[in-house]
This record gives sequence, structure tokens and C-alpha cells, in this order.
Amino acid sequence: MYIFISHSSYDSETAAGMCQVLEQDGNRCFLAPRDIRTGYEYAEEIVNGIDSSDLMILILSEQANHSPHVLREVERAVSKSVPIIVYKLSEVQLTKSMEYFLMAHQWMNAQPGGSFTEIASCVKRRESDQPQNEAEKRTEEKRPAKRHGAGIKIAAALAAVAVIFGLLFILPVFTGGKEWQLGDEVTLGHYNEEPVVWRVLRISEDRSEAVLIAKDILTMKAFDAPESGTYNIDKEKKNYWKDRSEADTDLELQQMVRGNSSWSSSCLRTWLNAEQEEVTYEGQPPTASAMSNMQNGYHTEPGFLHGFTEEERQKIRETEIHTKTNGLFDSNESVTKDKVYLLSREELPWLESAGISVFAKPTATALEQDETDWYETYSRERGVDTFYWWLRDPVETAASLCYLASNGATKDKVVQNNAAMEGFGVRPVITVKLYEL
Repeated sequence: MYIFISHSSYDSETAAGMCQVLEQDGNRCFLAPRDIRTGYEYAEEIVNGIDSSDLMILILSEQANHSPHVLREVERAVSKSVPIIVYKLSEVQLTKSMEYFLMAHQWMNAQPGGSFTEIASCVKRRESDQPQNEAEKRTEEKRPAKRHGAGIKIAAALAAVAVIFGLLFILPVFTGGKEWQLGDEVTLGHYNEEPVVWRVLRISEDRSEAVLIAKDILTMKAFDAPESGTYNIDKEKKNYWKDRSEADTDLELQQMVRGNSSWSSSCLRTWLNAEQEEVTYEGQPPTASAMSNMQNGYHTEPGFLHGFTEEERQKIRETEIHTKTNGLFDSNESVTKDKVYLLSREELPWLESAGISVFAKPTATALEQDETDWYETYSRERGVDTFYWWLRDPVETAASLCYLASNGATKDKVVQNNAAMEGFGVRPVITVKLYEL
């Protein structure tokens, strides 16, 4: 049987374990994001996967119950008369919408110890009971080709031939067979349970790798948190909120009470590159109480890469990043190795070369997550729906001031603000491997 496994990203390990058991029994599964072909529209791949399925298994948890993406998958299966087995992980009070779609379908409680033998047996019974003419309704041509086993063997054989004959032969690992062009949209990873959409910003001359930038502003966060733990107040509780103070000229004090503008030690760099659910920060973590308006803390939020599968993380290349330094450094440049980073001022022209606007809108989820009213004040009230987003390079003569790409409300291409200002946008950048020998 061809089985679509619907699940929340929080239950991805359960889904992967179930998929393995079912495929060992000779079934074929559609499991996002594993079977989303990179370079193809995410939503279209999901719809095609559901439409060509013989069966959907819904892994029901509290997170899945409230996920709009899971609800849409269930609704699609019902509309296409695809049978659904609800595999319940815990007692859940269904939302009204989910209850409406699931009331007539089979339910099964998860087995203790993470065993999937019961669900595998249920699938076998369904397959044996399925009329032959019903099975023939969904032909092999409709189903996406399986990209495991045989494909790996063929790729290995081709690579061996290339080595033997000394040919320049490269194997696609990311593009889904599609030739990428600058400005193309691709999907990779999830943030807040939504697929991340990227734009192709640069492609290397040998076409072995590409730089991608998030299409939209994904979240609103401070660049860094002040080491004093409270914005514009030092550890002795002295206040530096007045227009002119020592913090404007004393760079060490400025950094302590307004955040560090150095990319190499910023909280934002740590969060963007973290895979863990619980991120460890050096020094003051980015708590809401440390920010300028005491909002948008992210010290308890899982790292940005936590929403990516291990397979997806392997596709991201660790890149050597050169960044200008602030006024507290002896050298003019710092060097870091990052999987996720931000653009610098010098790299902003890449956007124009790729036909991508420098002006970016926040996603609906970014606006929901944002506790400040800065987007309303600085963008909507000025007649634009785009917003400021952080660049990674600091203002060289200061210690807390950072550069940001403009929102287009003025003629300025870049603006400046302190690192601990928490309501500005984050538009991540990654380098991905397109081919390998």
C-alpha cells in the first residue's frame, strides 16, 4: 500500500519509526519532509502525496490537533475519500474542525514502548481486504518514485564509473533534477511548524553550491542581550536612559548596557546555529527582561535548526564568514564558521543581482510572535508593509550599534540601532550543497 503519514513536526521521530516499520513490510510511505523534492512547491508535493495514497495514518498528538497544516492534510484526505487511521499518542480534546473530519474514521491507541506492530498488522488486514479494482484506481504512474535503495546503488555505480574514467561527473544531492536559477524559490526545513521558503541568492561557478536567503522575515528578535541583564541600566542599577550619557562614549559600558554588536558573540548567531531544543548561551541569555521594551525574549525557544531534520541539516554547508568588527576589537575583521548567518552591508548588492528585493515582509507567524508594536509604528503607519531586518556587521565606531536593511519608508538603504532592540526582523542566510562527487 501507499501510505501518507500525517504528523506534527514535534512527532517527527515517531513518524520516522512508524515509516521504517511499514516500509519493511513492503509498503511505501510519503513522509514529509523526507519525500518533499527540493526545488518543487511544498504544498503541491503534499497534495500529490495525499491524492495518490491508499491510506492516511494520522499521528495524533496535542501539537497535531492544533496544527493548521495537519488539519489541511486531513481535510484533503477526506475530500479525496482516502481512508484515515488515527494513531493516538495521548488523550486529546479534538478541536471542532478536527472532530468534524475524524468522527467516522478508525482510531488506534499508540502501543507502549514505541512498538508499531499493531498498526503494521492493521495495514496488512486492510490491504488483504481491499478490492482489486479499488487498488487499481491509484496507478504506479501517479505515485512519486521511491528515492531510496535502488537509486543509491545507481548513484554509487555512476560515481565509480566517473572515478575510473577520470571524468568530471557530479551527482545531484539537492536540486531534484531541476537546474536552479538566481531568484528561484525553494523550501528547506521548518520554523514554527511552517516550511521555510528560500530564494536563490548566489550560485557558485562550478554550480556545486548555492547561497539562499529567506524569502520573508521569519521572526522578530534582538541581535544580542546586554550583559547587565537590563537595558540601559548597569549592574549597580545606574540608569543610562537619558539622551546623552557615559554609555554613548564609553564603549565597554555601552556594550554592557545596550548589547554587543559583534556577530561572533551575539545571541542571534547562537540561536540561528543551534540544533538543540534548549539552547545554551554564553553570558546573558536573550530574556525578555534584558531587552529594551522587556519583550520578545527567546532564551527558551528551540534553536532555529531544531526545526530541520538531520538530512536537511546535512545539506547545509558550514561556511567561513568574514565580518567587520566593532570599536572594541583590535583587528578589523572576525572570522566564524556558521551554518546559518546574516548578510553584511557589502553583500546587500547580491540581492539586486539575483533579482530579489532588499525589502522584506514579515510572515504572519512572525507578526503573531512579535510582542512589540514596532512594525505598526515604523512600517504600516508610514504606508509600507515591509520591515527592517538585521545585518551581521556592526557600526565600526560603536560597540552596541548594528546595521539593518531598510524597510523602504525612507531613502535610506541601511539604518542603525542598538543590539538589544528586540522588535526587528531576522532573515537568515544559508549555503547549501547542490552536487557532490
